[in-house]
Amino acid sequence: MRKGILLSFRIGAAFIGTVIGAGYASGQEIMQFFSIFGSYGFITLILSGFIFFIAANSVFKISNNLKVYDYNSFVSKLCGKKIGLFYDFIITLFLFLGTSIMFSGSCEVFKAFFNIPKMVGIIIICLLTLLAVFKSLEGLLNVNSIIVPVISSVVIFTAFSFLRENSTWQIFDSINIAPEASAFKAFFFMLFYCSYNLVLSLGVLSAFPKDIKRRKVLMLGAFIGGFGLMLLAFLLNSLILIHMPDILNESMPMLYITKSFHPYFKYALALCIWGEIFSTAVSDVFSLANRISSKKKYSYKAVCTLIVLCSVPLSLFDFKSLVAFFYPLFGAVSIFLIVYIIFKGNSCSCARNIME
Repeated sequence: MRKGILLSFRIGAAFIGTVIGAGYASGQEIMQFFSIFGSYGFITLILSGFIFFIAANSVFKISNNLKVYDYNSFVSKLCGKKIGLFYDFIITLFLFLGTSIMFSGSCEVFKAFFNIPKMVGIIIICLLTLLAVFKSLEGLLNVNSIIVPVISSVVIFTAFSFLRENSTWQIFDSINIAPEASAFKAFFFMLFYCSYNLVLSLGVLSAFPKDIKRRKVLMLGAFIGGFGLMLLAFLLNSLILIHMPDILNESMPMLYITKSFHPYFKYALALCIWGEIFSTAVSDVFSLANRISSKKKYSYKAVCTLIVLCSVPLSLFDFKSLVAFFYPLFGAVSIFLIVYIIFKGNSCSCARNIME
C-alpha cells in the first residue's frame, strides 16, 4: 500500500516537473494565462486542474489499452496514420524546440544570477541532462522527486509569508484590475495553456503504463499531478494579484515579489527556477529519445546524446523570443488532440464498465 502511494507521488511529481518550466516557476506563465483576467482567471485556473487530471488519466487508460508507450505509437493508433503522422511531427518538433528553449532559459538564469558565461551554462545543463536521461524513466522520476518538492516548498513558503503579513482581501480587491476582461478569452487562454503543456507531457505520461500496470496507482498519480499544478498555480496567482498592477511589466514576477526577502533567498529562488528548467529539459529529451529508439533500431543513449548536441545551436537565441513565438502557436495546434484524448479516454472507461 505504502509503495503504491509513494509511486503515485513520484508519478505526480514527474507530471508536475514536466509541466513546470522557466515560465511557470518564475510566475510569468501564470500571470499571462490567468492573472491578467482577474476573477475569470481564478475560475479558469481551478478548471485547469480538472483538465490536467482528466487528460493525464485518459492518457494512462489509452496507453494501457492500446499497448503504446511512446507518443509516436500513441497518436498513430489513437488518431489514425495521417493525423497521427501530423501530430508525431508536431510533437517531435516542439519537444526539440522545448529542449533548446530550456537550455536557453538555463543560460539566462546562470548569467543573470551567477555571472556564468552562456557557453559554460549550456555545457553544465547538457551534461546534467545526459546524466539524468541515461537512467531512462528511473532518472526522470528521481530528478522530479527532488526538484518538485523543493520548488513547491519555496512557493508555499513565499505565499504564506505574504498572506500572513497582508490581508487576503487584497487578493479580492486586485481581482477587479481587469473589469474589461473577457470570459471567452480567459477560457481559451486556459485551453492553450493546458493543451501545449499536456501534449509536451505526452511522451512522459504514455511511458508510465509500460512498467506500472496498477490503474489505481496511475489514477492517483494523475490526481496528484493535476491538482498539485492547480494548487501551485493558485498560490502563484494570489501572490501576483497582491502586487498588481506594478508587477505587470516584470519578466520574472517571483523575483519581484521576493525583492524584500533576504538576498540569499533570491539565489535559492534562482536555483529553483533553474531546477524546473532542468526537469523540463530532462522530460523533453527522455520523450524524444524514447520515441526515436522505440523500434530498437538505435541506441537509447546515443539518441539522447545526439538530441542534446543538436539542441545547442538554437539555445543561443533569446529565451523570451523563443517562448513568445512558439508556445502560443503550439497551444492552438494541440487543442484538438487533447479534447480527443479526453473523449477517447472516457469512452474506454464506459466501454469497460459495460463489459464488466
